[in-house]
Amino acid sequence: MAKLYVCKICGEPYIGGTEPDDCPFCGAPKAYIRPVEEFFVLWKTDMTEEEKKSVEETLKLEMNATAYYKDVASSQEKYSKYERLYKQLARVEQEHVDLACKFLGKEVPELKGEKSKGSIEADLARTKELESHAVELYTGFMKSSQNSKVKILFIALIHAEQGHEEIVGKEIEKE
Repeated sequence: MAKLYVCKICGEPYIGGTEPDDCPFCGAPKAYIRPVEEFFVLWKTDMTEEEKKSVEETLKLEMNATAYYKDVASSQEKYSKYERLYKQLARVEQEHVDLACKFLGKEVPELKGEKSKGSIEADLARTKELESHAVELYTGFMKSSQNSKVKILFIALIHAEQGHEEIVGKEIEKE
């Protein structure tokens, strides 16, 4: 029987018999996908100046990744494996942009970022770099955050970016 679930990180709804392993929108782990009755707004919280700077840095990183992944997807053959991969990566990174803006209380800015590197091998390598950098950066942000809601944000982002890093790493091994 289908139920309505909501991701406690991004707030997006999901209809299914059980919770998915990861949020299909932001990549948060299953533990954050709860029945709709348990939802609360994570991003309406007071942040320290350091936390605001961390979320601003997150926004910049996620905007670049989103724009880059959209560009890579558009450079691939329609419905190919890599077009599908980069299209999904871009969707999740866009949700991360939206999340950072929600925490900062600002509108989503126009996306600007890197362009495709010209070969799938180069794009996969660059994607691995971007995802590894995000994991490293967000781990530091999570450790320095005092606000539990901000910590939860970075824990979820780390999980999503590690998943991206893993799938891209497997594709690099195949190439």
